[in-house]
Amino acid sequence: MTGARGAAAVVAALVATVVGAATALAVPLNPRADIPLGTLPGACEQAPAGATCERAAVAALDRAHRALGLAAYALPKGFIAMPAPHQWLILANLDRAAYGIEPIAGLAEPLNLVARQGAAAHADPDPWPLLRSLPGQRLIGFGSDWAGGQPNALVAYYGWMYDDGYGGGNLDCRARSDPGCWGHRRNILAFASAPALTMGAAALPRARSYALTVVETATPPWPYAYRAHG
Repeated sequence: MTGARGAAAVVAALVATVVGAATALAVPLNPRADIPLGTLPGACEQAPAGATCERAAVAALDRAHRALGLAAYALPKGFIAMPAPHQWLILANLDRAAYGIEPIAGLAEPLNLVARQGAAAHADPDPWPLLRSLPGQRLIGFGSDWAGGQPNALVAYYGWMYDDGYGGGNLDCRARSDPGCWGHRRNILAFASAPALTMGAAALPRARSYALTVVETATPPWPYAYRAHG
């Protein structure tokens, strides 16, 4: 999102395959054009984590889904009040399901910490130092996203998924042909047939800094701190 649309954004993307044959999803799943967020209500300045702003973000997400010919997000009861990482996992799995892609199994605390370090540094999370220490994993890959300046985590997710092309806030997409265009979206939809997928996520609302990482491994290396169902 640019300043003209009410929220400054600085974003970058990383997809890495580091062991074995893990690859990010190569797909024609990107929107044909950037889908701007539109104007958010004034409540997003006064109470960015409040219900009014969160519901406005959900409405924008539903509009983007409909623009792509998809149904509105089937969100669980109490979604608005959930922690941002839980919201992201639910949204990511609903988007993956819409394209017939295997879900991300859950959130793990070691990766949440990596994501928090990325958010604190205003940079893509880097789970590689953690991943290279894992024993017995024949397959390791990851994709990481960071966003800054948005009023809440749902608006950050919107930016990654729908405002990530040419004309949006993606710093890696300054020309229509830049390979970084839709990179954040690709990270969220990556690893279509991974044996095990785990997410780490962190939102720092006061700093307006948001980060997530999606990790592919041969087997789940950590217990899940939160799993989305349905």
